[in-house]
Amino acid sequence: MHILMLILGALSAVGVLIWRIQAAASAAREIGDYAKEAANLPRKLAFRRRTGKKGADLVSDPREAAVIIMLEIARARGEVTREQKNKIEAIIVQQFAFEAEEADEILTQAAWVSAPDAGTDRLMRRMVKIVQAGVSHEDIVELDDMLIQVSEADGAPSSEQLAVLQTFRRMTGVLS
Repeated sequence: MHILMLILGALSAVGVLIWRIQAAASAAREIGDYAKEAANLPRKLAFRRRTGKKGADLVSDPREAAVIIMLEIARARGEVTREQKNKIEAIIVQQFAFEAEEADEILTQAAWVSAPDAGTDRLMRRMVKIVQAGVSHEDIVELDDMLIQVSEADGAPSSEQLAVLQTFRRMTGVLS
């Protein structure tokens, strides 16, 4: 009988030991989850800060603002054509030193962000402010050349495209 009690005691001790190990593993997982959450906290707070914003208000990078201005030139003619998209992507790769895949993503993001305000003076004023705050006057002159390239992607620029180009030049002080 005492051997049976010894076996039962040993099984109980093993059971308690297994239960303790599981509890410790569970606690370690929880601590790991809290650590991941704490590490992502700055990103989450930045996202929450931005969630009150919409559309073009999310743009702060002068390169993205420049892409949106290029889109405005393309949109002035009507729907953005494949040739215009290709030209804008080529400019992003050549001038902004991005990879081709990134250029497509940047163009898609810029189109999505700017869509609600497309064709408005508010959008153009905001993007020009961002560009002027982040780059030199020489870079703005280069951007003017990029805008000309986009306007000529489908042949001669339309009067609407020339009007958008003139608006950009008036806002930035670039003389043609």
